[in-house]
Amino acid sequence: MDPHELLLSDHKTLRTQAADLRAAIKTGPKVLTEKLVSFQKVIQKHFKLEDIYYRVLDDGKRLEDRGLVHQLRNDHAAVVFTLESLAIRLRKNGVNEDWLTRFNNLMDVFLPHLDQEEEALFPIGKKTLSTGEQKTIIEKMDASE
Repeated sequence: MDPHELLLSDHKTLRTQAADLRAAIKTGPKVLTEKLVSFQKVIQKHFKLEDIYYRVLDDGKRLEDRGLVHQLRNDHAAVVFTLESLAIRLRKNGVNEDWLTRFNNLMDVFLPHLDQEEEALFPIGKKTLSTGEQKTIIEKMDASE
């Protein structure tokens, strides 16, 4: 399998989960908490796979757009941190205006992050990565699970 296909498949799942999570805000704290925890786990696993992809793709800092690589890595950190913060705030205070603002800010980073990978990074990866490098990425991804 091509690593891009695997990551794109994950993106589809993540987009669905993000929509489900948004809908769960109206269902009450128990369902919302369950969906938030599940979303956190899936994102963490996905980001771990993307980090493998990023490392091989940008080996030797060969990507010209240094800003893109840094931004995508920073997005990962921001999303993980914000999800943890949302989980804590949900347990302490439930859904309130502050929580909703933070949740919307998260989605305003996360969903465009997926778009940017799909529209900017993955096309570069498809052109740049050799068949051997793609195989190495898949092997490392498989070993990380």
